[in-house]
Amino acid sequence: MTQKKDTAGDATAERPRQRGTVFAALAGALIGALAGLTGSTLAYFEAKDTHREEAGARRADIRRAAYVELAGSTNKFVQQATQLLSVSLDPAKTPEERRRQFEDRYAPANTDLARALTTVRLVTTPEGRRDLEEISTRSTRVGEWATAEYTDGPEAVDLKKTGAAFSEALHRQLAALQTYMDRAADEAL
Repeated sequence: MTQKKDTAGDATAERPRQRGTVFAALAGALIGALAGLTGSTLAYFEAKDTHREEAGARRADIRRAAYVELAGSTNKFVQQATQLLSVSLDPAKTPEERRRQFEDRYAPANTDLARALTTVRLVTTPEGRRDLEEISTRSTRVGEWATAEYTDGPEAVDLKKTGAAFSEALHRQLAALQTYMDRAADEAL
């Protein structure tokens, strides 16, 4: 006859092997999960750093564009203010010619400058905002000279004195712009 083997004894011998296998499988799974988590965490922080760098680069691009617009609009404003003063003080020019010069050229240039100053004010640093006020103040002074009412006619105006004062105002405005741009170059590059 066939003999029956004691299977209960074999089962107890297999349990430690099964437990060891289960523990080895769990340890392997745990190690794999930790490796995956570590890799995911490293990827997350790398992506976060990359995003931060890209955002900084976009801000720098926006600032550079705003600074270029400010420089261009300031130069256009200076040209149109000079032309307006020239037309205003020319005895051969009529009030209609002066009005056209003001409306068609000076006023749009003044608006463009105000827009550029506002844009730069929004994107610049707090230190830059303080420096930007100097440009705004100097531009206002140039505008006052250019748009002054010469009601007694150009003949009654001391052209030398008016020209010197206007030139000084222009010089100060452009110097303020240059100072600002020199400081802004460091933050935008």
